[in-house]
Amino acid sequence: AILAQVASYPAAWLALARSAGLTMARRGSTRGSATAVCSASKVAAAVAMAAGVASMGRGFVSAPKGQGEEAPSGRQSGLGTITPQSAAVQAGAGLRGEASSANSKAVVNGGINAAAATVFLSAAAGVGAAAAMRASSRESSTGTSSTESARRMSPSIMQVSQTDWLGTSTGWGDIKEKSLKEVDWLNVHGVLTMCSLLLIVYQSGRIGFHQAPSIPEVWIATAIYLPWIYFCYRDTGKLENHYRVTFYASCGWAFMSLASLHSVVYQDQFPELSFDILALGNLVFFASCVYFYGYHWTRMWRHYTQNRFRPLWIPGLFGLMCLHGLTVADFAKRVDDPGWWKVVCTIYNDEWWWVADVRFIELFVTAAALWLIILHIQGVFTGMKNAALVVIGTIFLPLVIMVLESTWLKASAWQHYLMVGPKYW
Repeated sequence: AILAQVASYPAAWLALARSAGLTMARRGSTRGSATAVCSASKVAAAVAMAAGVASMGRGFVSAPKGQGEEAPSGRQSGLGTITPQSAAVQAGAGLRGEASSANSKAVVNGGINAAAATVFLSAAAGVGAAAAMRASSRESSTGTSSTESARRMSPSIMQVSQTDWLGTSTGWGDIKEKSLKEVDWLNVHGVLTMCSLLLIVYQSGRIGFHQAPSIPEVWIATAIYLPWIYFCYRDTGKLENHYRVTFYASCGWAFMSLASLHSVVYQDQFPELSFDILALGNLVFFASCVYFYGYHWTRMWRHYTQNRFRPLWIPGLFGLMCLHGLTVADFAKRVDDPGWWKVVCTIYNDEWWWVADVRFIELFVTAAALWLIILHIQGVFTGMKNAALVVIGTIFLPLVIMVLESTWLKASAWQHYLMVGPKYW
């Protein structure tokens, strides 16, 4: 009976459906509001469809289009500050207002009770508003729970996602790539680099044919690497601070390699002088290690606290530190027992040979590592491929070659660290 009465007001139902559709469109960007208005629009659409069917059967005439279908002009402002709850309340209020306005302006065919129609419209709008508020409340509580859960998880997720496994945060991608042909080789650094390459080619053949180093070879290496140390130290100040640390420390390591090379070659002829030269080299070496590792380990910790930690740097840094630690342990045993090294060389007749080749290799890989860094700075062979070659080619590969050579020589690569000298006999 109520539907039959209300069907005489199709304009009112059109206004109701239109208002619900406009409200849903306006609130579509807000998740809770869209869900709430959708519930209200379903109620309005269902009743409007029933009213439309009845009106077609009975031939009722609706109100003029301008009166029944025009949307209120004051509904377009304040969308950015409306919450899901306030949007639901406003939607319900708007539905009731538009329905009442359309009801009062409709053309009535037959004595219809306007009060009954108004009551029904208000009830329908109230049902839609209540459903919208319930949906908004559930959406809000669910969203708050999800937000809190994400907030609790975000620190660990952020920390894992910002671990720089491949060095992407270094800015290496901004370096302009160049060709090796564009590098200026016509300077003192280029000449010394080419000389060191020629020398290591000869030494690689000699090591491969199991030949001992000679005194002329020692002095040729000195003529190459002593000027290299000087010019490298002189020009390191032109680099950024990050590179200065590595270059200054490398100069100290190269000095130690030269000192140890001369010490082991002349230890039989000048034992006291050989020890003094070795002591000076170890002093420079130890200071260089403190300078280098103090900077780089604190740098690793700083990167870790800043969520830009690069774990792949650790194996190379730790491996290099272990190799350098052997030099410190060797000299410590010499100081503790002056007769220890003489006993080692008596048992292992080729120990001097092996130590000399170790120092030759150290000199070259030190220069090669800095050469690769310079190429990286100039835009040639940059990024992770450069860093990987520095770590593998100048740390781990030379270690394999050194240990391999000790297998066909009567030399000790590590056993002598477990031996004691006459002091403990």
